[in-house]
Amino acid sequence: MKNLTKIILLLLALIAFKANAQLQGKISSLADTAWTLSNNSGISIEVKGDKSGYFNLNISRLQQGIYNFGQMGEIFLAPAYKTTIDCVDKIYRIKGDGALENNILKDTRKRLHAFLGNSGYDVDFKYLITEPAVFIPMLDEYVKMINIKSEKSNNKFFKDFIKSEAAFSKRYVLYAYSRFYGLDSSRMATLRKLLSIPIAERNENYKKDLMAAYQAQFSKRLSAEEKALLNKSIYTGWDVNDEIFYKNSNYYKTMIGYLIDHLSIQPENQKIRDSIKSGDLIKLKVADNLINNSFIKEYFTYIYSNQAIKKAKQPADVTYIYDSFVKNSKNQKYISEITSSYQNLAATVNNAQAPDFNFISSAGNMVSLKSLKGKYVYIDIWATWCAPCIAQIPELKKLEEKYKNKNIYFVSISVDKKAQKEDWLNFVAKNNLQGIQLMADQDFESDFIKKFGINSIPRFILIDTNGLIVDNNAKRPSDTALAEQLQALKL
Repeated sequence: MKNLTKIILLLLALIAFKANAQLQGKISSLADTAWTLSNNSGISIEVKGDKSGYFNLNISRLQQGIYNFGQMGEIFLAPAYKTTIDCVDKIYRIKGDGALENNILKDTRKRLHAFLGNSGYDVDFKYLITEPAVFIPMLDEYVKMINIKSEKSNNKFFKDFIKSEAAFSKRYVLYAYSRFYGLDSSRMATLRKLLSIPIAERNENYKKDLMAAYQAQFSKRLSAEEKALLNKSIYTGWDVNDEIFYKNSNYYKTMIGYLIDHLSIQPENQKIRDSIKSGDLIKLKVADNLINNSFIKEYFTYIYSNQAIKKAKQPADVTYIYDSFVKNSKNQKYISEITSSYQNLAATVNNAQAPDFNFISSAGNMVSLKSLKGKYVYIDIWATWCAPCIAQIPELKKLEEKYKNKNIYFVSISVDKKAQKEDWLNFVAKNNLQGIQLMADQDFESDFIKKFGINSIPRFILIDTNGLIVDNNAKRPSDTALAEQLQALKL
């Protein structure tokens, strides 16, 4: 009889696993676009609504866990769930299976967002001037309340997840808090005023004044003991090899990356830094030593390998990185992206034909690289939000003036997003930017930008009169080596 009962329970479990999960509802914004249901394990399902925003999604062999669902954000789903989502006045209401868990999840995020508040700093300004002795107990109370709230659920997976997630979201907040502690929002006026000064009107003391104004924003500083205490809470006492948790927690995944960043600059890794000069390759080595789980290790190996390849000047410098990754990886998406980066590097080495672009100018006309053939082309990849980019503009203007009647075009390509087009146009006009001012069609996702592996700016490229690449990572306008290089071209 016992064996029969076991068989019946096993069959029921198999039926439940094979049964489709159903996710349906009405979300008006789904009438205009498609959303994606995805998670950290690689699942990605496109969701489209009808003209009213109604959708009905049947998912076979769904894994229990946390998913990201378009603009809604996180949602908890499990096999055979029948869940309904409606949205009224941008408020999402969940009914059916998992409603309790999803409401707990929504409440935990609401409580967490009480600490978060600034896109540039993550932690709300009022907490950045709250002493650690007061702020840390507030976060501890948040974790305690989340743990109590989780007990309302009978789902063990969800309860374990939400408790662990609370601990890692606390670490995430402390990480941001430790970086910007003491930043006083009431002291920002001077810095904002300096930043608003047009580039042409900035004097020789501007950089010094800017640094002083930035430092003056901080009304407090962490003591060595407080810093050590925060670092201990953020970086120690946790495991980096929990694959199931990694597949469900964005905070856990993010904190592993922050831990690798932290360890890469610690004294115990001085030998690695002495032998490897590339920051990405240092992190690659640290990650390899730190992480044992193959799924998690593969992701971070991909991230740092891909970044190293994109920043390289010659394929030979990173061929061993590329070969090692392709040989050992099982993730076809990662392999495809690494291969694309390596091939783009090989195609944009010095003396190769430069890929073309066709971008809109500040004057409203389209400009291609081919149309500029016959002259050298010095390209500045920048954005209005990029302080290091803006810092190069005065020196770039000097070069433009010096070579205005010479055989060279100076082309500035903005990677601001389309939504910031007016900001870009206003910046160009206000600061009287010279040369050819262009805006990339898809910011960092533009084909020309991707082919050069550009993921950080400013970046400069020099192309000859026949469209061949002279330097795929040229010197900055402020670097005297650039002046020497241009002079050697006999423009």
